[in-house]
Amino acid sequence: MSINDFDDMVEETPIAKKKKLNVEKFFQQWNTLDANNYGGWPFSVKLTVWIFILAGIMFLGYMLLLKPKMDDISNANAQEQNLLNEFRAKDSTLRNLQAYQRQLQEMEANFNQQLEQLPKETEIPGLVEDINVTGVNSGLKFKNIRLEPEIKQEFFIEQPISMEAVGDYHSFGAFMSGIAALPRIVTLHDFTLTAGQNTEKKTDIPQITYQVQAKTYRYVGNTEGAVE
Repeated sequence: MSINDFDDMVEETPIAKKKKLNVEKFFQQWNTLDANNYGGWPFSVKLTVWIFILAGIMFLGYMLLLKPKMDDISNANAQEQNLLNEFRAKDSTLRNLQAYQRQLQEMEANFNQQLEQLPKETEIPGLVEDINVTGVNSGLKFKNIRLEPEIKQEFFIEQPISMEAVGDYHSFGAFMSGIAALPRIVTLHDFTLTAGQNTEKKTDIPQITYQVQAKTYRYVGNTEGAVE
């Protein structure tokens, strides 16, 4: 062992003994305290007691005053977040509702526009006349146009119109285009084409006899309104 190591041991030993003596002295003083003679207590004991008292007061203050307030703040923040989420959900619903309302208005407008294209009961004879004029202007010669019995569906009434006409292919094509251009809704069904010799024109293009059924439609409300 060197001289320096020995000197270090000599210096550390009194310090350790001093700490041990201080702790032992503190406990001895604590055990010999007189509760009725606070003024005679050592300063270290008084300081320790006041530290414990202050710690106890702070703990009680935290548990009785501060913690409930903190819990209230936490609950208020949670409630605020819930209200914010509810507001966002309702705002999103409102935006979607407004979009749905716009779509509904557009659908109602389109529906009303389609209804305008459906003839009323009193307009059927005029529509038959329009079909006849369209066929003549297209080069067809009608042999027969007659109204068939109405077919009542759930929301509309179907009005078949049987037609028989004579003409060539080009005339019939022009007739179909003319029917599509009418202001009222008319559809063509059940085509029957019979080719025959063209006796009126000196040409190899055959003359066609067309048997076709046109259909127009009336909204049930239109019929009820007409009856009233």
